Amino acid sequence: MGNFGKKVILAIPFAVFGADGIIKHYVEKKEEFDVPREAFSGRLLLRRHYNRGAAFGIGAGKPAFVTAVQGVLLSVSAACFAALLPKRGRIGLKAALGLILGGGASNFYDRLKRKHVVDYVSIPARWNFARRIVFNLSDVCILCGSLLLAVFGRKGK
Repeated sequence: MGNFGKKVILAIPFAVFGADGIIKHYVEKKEEFDVPREAFSGRLLLRRHYNRGAAFGIGAGKPAFVTAVQGVLLSVSAACFAALLPKRGRIGLKAALGLILGGGASNFYDRLKRKHVVDYVSIPARWNFARRIVFNLSDVCILCGSLLLAVFGRKGK
């Protein structure tokens, strides 16, 4: 991977962090997100939700613990990304770690600055439990990065 490729991979976490931050700022300022509203021909619901816990609100009663655990995981992700970046190849693995790092950093920033993570998207499912799941761009990037990590993280891939 040449110098341009390294710059593209290095840009991934910054792009995720910046894009999600812009969206979160917009969602926080607009009253229209107080009530769920349909988007993309009803395929998504846009609404503001504050998550004080981890995924699915787990640990909401212990926000300091959730923040500490996320800080440790973010540090490990950053160290792996930094160690892998100068090595040749492994583009899929580098992209996966970039997505995880960018998404994790955005949500961690929320926890430090706002004391909660701003979520803004849900899926209008038939099942009530599924409709209550609210997420953000960072969550999607963390999920996609984790799936890519499972695919490209095997030695020799």
